[in-house]
Amino acid sequence: MRALLAATLFAALAMGGCLLPNGGTPVLVDSRSGSFWSGKGLLLEVSPDQKRCKVAIRDSALFVHRFWVDCITVHPRSGRE
Repeated sequence: MRALLAATLFAALAMGGCLLPNGGTPVLVDSRSGSFWSGKGLLLEVSPDQKRCKVAIRDSALFVHRFWVDCITVHPRSGRE
């Protein structure tokens, strides 16, 4: 099942699209986007072309920042993380 999901994600990314969760969904943001307390954030908005994502994420002082990052660095969180 995981292999099928991985193949589907790879195919979608290869076609230039991105599989993103709905707004308000908990996400993980790669460290490529900046230095955070943790990569755990909240997806707020996706640009119409699905290339930029607005996320809310905490910095090391635990302040919440809202900013735009490349959607390629945003990943859905699953399970009880």
